[in-house]
Amino acid sequence: MRLMSILSAAAVAVAVTAAAAPDASAQRNRNQGGGAAVVLNYERVLAESALGRDMQQKLNQVRTQIGAEAQALQPEGQSIEQERERLTTATRNMTPQQIQNSTTYRPQFEQLAQRLQQFQLRGQTLQGDFECTQLIALRDFRNQSEPVIRSVMQSRGAAVVIGAGNVQMFQPDSDITTAVIQALDGNQATRTATVARRAIAECQAQQPAPAPAGQ
Repeated sequence: MRLMSILSAAAVAVAVTAAAAPDASAQRNRNQGGGAAVVLNYERVLAESALGRDMQQKLNQVRTQIGAEAQALQPEGQSIEQERERLTTATRNMTPQQIQNSTTYRPQFEQLAQRLQQFQLRGQTLQGDFECTQLIALRDFRNQSEPVIRSVMQSRGAAVVIGAGNVQMFQPDSDITTAVIQALDGNQATRTATVARRAIAECQAQQPAPAPAGQ
């Protein structure tokens, strides 16, 4: 899964930010003609801010690590395929029932199926680890950037931020993207992302339990 596709999905939840009431100076700005909403290109913030670039660089390092582990699985995958071909050739003149009744080939097919299941599970786990790492990194990015977005929004006398992809037209001075990037870059605390490899089980544990049937 490409990084930016996940980032775009996360942007919907973050870019439209409900705000607390603006301070007195922001309220005066709005009374003097300031808009009730400002526009934010969240993908630009992710791509251009020091925080976003640091997050992506660290995610790429995790991707490389997981890719190397996936590469190490290839010999097992090739061995499984060779065993499948051997058994297929050896039993080509046998019916499924004959194979099922065979004390020679039935255990071999069962062992092969078990190896294949374990191989597939390992590959799925590696993919899940990376996706979980991305999701948690994006959550942390949101937590770091939201106060800055809110501050810039309030300084413009606005009550809401709208994602740039959700509007057709807007005045250029309504766009706070550059101001948000500059504010993030100007604070050392919002220049560095904390990204660590996460296991898929961590994200699965955080998923809400399904609602009871009929509710």
